Amino acid sequence: MLRTPSSSSPRSWLLAGAACLALAPAHAADLPRSADLTYQVRWGVVSLEAEQHWRLDGDRYTLSTELKLPLGFANRRYVSQGRVGPQGLEPSSYEDYEVGDPKPRSVAKVDRSTHVVSYGRTAVPLHEKPLTDGLQDINALAYQLIWLGDKVAGKTVPVTNGRNVVPHQFTKLPDGTASYDGKGYPTLRLVSTSPEGGFEVGLAQGLGWMPLKIVRVQDGKTLTFTATQVRYTP
Repeated sequence: MLRTPSSSSPRSWLLAGAACLALAPAHAADLPRSADLTYQVRWGVVSLEAEQHWRLDGDRYTLSTELKLPLGFANRRYVSQGRVGPQGLEPSSYEDYEVGDPKPRSVAKVDRSTHVVSYGRTAVPLHEKPLTDGLQDINALAYQLIWLGDKVAGKTVPVTNGRNVVPHQFTKLPDGTASYDGKGYPTLRLVSTSPEGGFEVGLAQGLGWMPLKIVRVQDGKTLTFTATQVRYTP
């Protein structure tokens, strides 16, 4: 039990304050209760639109991202679910869909009771690996970086894309500026390298640390997301 120090003991107050800080969650920014973003996306030589919807209900989160593909191709949807714990996002599932097909193309399922992550194409038996601390999925990774901020620099984060689990080594780039709705916002820029391609995000200070820019590699091509509409509830 933390004892309340007397007013005549400054050292006791300092020690108590340090203890409270040690008990507080170590994160850079609170996650929003909801966020709805529209992105212009460059996928190789193709220009697309994407919609992203984040919801945080208590400690449970859901993130859905839908890529709107050209006529004749089924849209792609990525759905992440899990909870927010002391270290940020704790994924429970990641699913990659072709819109219109109720069965996901690939999945990642986390069983925290057995400390196992199962992943892979759903058309074949799933692979299994021991669960590594801090595991994230590629869809929700930007929101984990909102939580961590520049504390992620120099660290390795295991990330699944539903087909594999690979280490992402993060560094901090020089702060930048991103334009949204006619205004420039200072951005925290974080970038990773990994065996399957890197990840980059620009988080907007003064706009809820929303990810105004995301760059990721998928199916051998680079996707660059630039936010055109942002709505969020802190």
